[in-house]
Amino acid sequence: MKQSLLLMCIICTMLQACDKKVTFIGHRGSLLGVENTADAFVNGATHYGYQGLECDVKTTVDSQLVCWHDDDLKRGGIDSLTIPTMTLSELQSLTLCQTRKGVTYTAKICTVDEYLAICKQHNVFPVIELKWAVGINNNDMSLFPSLYALIEKYGLVDKAVILTSMQKSLEYIRMHYPQLQCQWLRMTVKEEHYAWCEEWDVPLSLPHTGVTEDIALRCQQMNMPLATWTVNQREDYERIKELGCQFVTTDYLEPAQ
Repeated sequence: MKQSLLLMCIICTMLQACDKKVTFIGHRGSLLGVENTADAFVNGATHYGYQGLECDVKTTVDSQLVCWHDDDLKRGGIDSLTIPTMTLSELQSLTLCQTRKGVTYTAKICTVDEYLAICKQHNVFPVIELKWAVGINNNDMSLFPSLYALIEKYGLVDKAVILTSMQKSLEYIRMHYPQLQCQWLRMTVKEEHYAWCEEWDVPLSLPHTGVTEDIALRCQQMNMPLATWTVNQREDYERIKELGCQFVTTDYLEPAQ
């Protein structure tokens, strides 16, 4: 009898989760353009109609915030240069080049200021992934106030989501900027992680391959939204939607799907 009641509770919880609307987020903007650049962001908002746009943040040698995934520029077709050793002006003089799904795109580096302006213009919320960078890392968050000032400049404090795998950085943000939403990027989840998420009010963001029924149910029982990435196949989307994931990051899936 107890097992039957437990099963019914689990089914009800999962069904309630399935009723919640899925929010689509453009991964590094979208597939249409050099990733993490203006065209990719604009196309994510206009062509695909994503509700949110995700970017990665790196810092230049003159402490400027730019959108890029790595310290090096290899994703943009430049092998010999690195962002932490260059000024913003030097970066802006370069032309990035990237081929995606057989189409070659070119672009200029996009600053976080420009990215947030795009989010504001197209009424989408920013998902800002913090990578380890000078001034933004577990040991040093001295440049985070500059990032917050930009978020505040565009009136996006109540919409912005800060995403990172850096646990100490998240604790810093929750202590000093409690008005910002945060998500903890992880590859796997252990029991002690749930307690930390609850203590610091930080939901999880997991690869879609790592989202199980047990994890989804646990998050639902904690009344904690679950985010997942990078979902590019219809069957993967259907699976995580059924599990109740509320935030889906994708390169090119359309919300209508």
